[in-house]
Amino acid sequence: MGAFNILNLTLPLLAFVATVPINGASARRPKPSSSAEQTYYPPAANCIEYMIPVSVAPPVIQFAFPKWTDDYALTDFLTVATTRQTSNTQSPIVNTAITPATYSIAASFCSPKTLSAKSKTVLLAIHGIGQARSHWNSPHNPNEYNFVQHAISQGYSVFFYDRLGQGSSQKISGYVNQINIHVEILKELSKIVRSGEYTGVIGKPEKLALMGFSFGSYITHAAVGTSPEIADAVVLTAIGLNGTGINANGLVRSFVPRIAMLQDEKFEDWDDGYLTWVDKFAQINTYFKRPFYDAETADFAEAAKQPFGFVEFYTFPLGNGGNYDASNFTSPALAITGKQDYIVCDGECEGIFEEPARTFYKNAKPFVPYLHPNASHNINFHHNATGAYRVITDFLTEHLK
Repeated sequence: MGAFNILNLTLPLLAFVATVPINGASARRPKPSSSAEQTYYPPAANCIEYMIPVSVAPPVIQFAFPKWTDDYALTDFLTVATTRQTSNTQSPIVNTAITPATYSIAASFCSPKTLSAKSKTVLLAIHGIGQARSHWNSPHNPNEYNFVQHAISQGYSVFFYDRLGQGSSQKISGYVNQINIHVEILKELSKIVRSGEYTGVIGKPEKLALMGFSFGSYITHAAVGTSPEIADAVVLTAIGLNGTGINANGLVRSFVPRIAMLQDEKFEDWDDGYLTWVDKFAQINTYFKRPFYDAETADFAEAAKQPFGFVEFYTFPLGNGGNYDASNFTSPALAITGKQDYIVCDGECEGIFEEPARTFYKNAKPFVPYLHPNASHNINFHHNATGAYRVITDFLTEHLK
């Protein structure tokens, strides 16, 4: 994969260690939020917003990365990290420590106004890099691009949340925020949702399906790989478990990352460890495929974008493939992405999508791989998004009984 070798975690060991404390604020069990943070909810749904304290003790990896204070330093770091200059370097990992903390996680729960047996099945959805929970609940042309609205129309309930560091959830340093923390939060949230405390009128769910997008799918894969009992089904969207398809150097160069807080004042609450791609065309290059999207939708996605922690980006391959072999997961599993996925398939998924995913989920009953036509990575915002939504809910209807 070249010098960056993100899949093997072999960036250079730099002179000083950027260890940033994690400040997890405790909180009592909250009541529902009094004011809506989402700008849109499906009209056929009853939706509640929560701020949920989630206590976890993840193995937090500490790294020897520099702290950059301007885009000149960041650009130089990424240039070195993605070229032959790093061909013989040590791992930047300096320590891993169990780090207990309680984090405040912003979440929404929506159930159909007209309840049915399916309403007791909850889809717990986790978004990817560069989004918040509105990825699932788009106010832009919701009849075409709102997954929650589609799921509600099929009778399902949906619990979706802002990942730690995103949206209205608690912020921690971008030099610390990482997949290991997200995995433990997802595991704990699955227990919390199953308890029925945050699922409104439906009470305790009868079934729980975990659904991820992109980075959220890698988090989901890692969670069920280590704790297969947490879900009755998994839906992995925009994921590719064949490492040969992930061109990490190309992705970094395509993003042309910049320090988010220096790009836009709306990102002032994030430290300089949080980055963003340089402009909407960088997002289009990596998330969209012409001519299967429209400019207005790409503009919406750009306006709604969230910064991502550098260490989040760096550690997402820890959720890939054999790091968390999911062979102990015996429930239904669906893996779905765009056939022309730029990020996980380097632009073409045929021939590299089914394996080793099918092997990792060899005991799932069943494992279904599916390539969605006329779409790249962000299948939620291509013209045929509702077709992908139907694949997901039809899969659940057929296999989650």
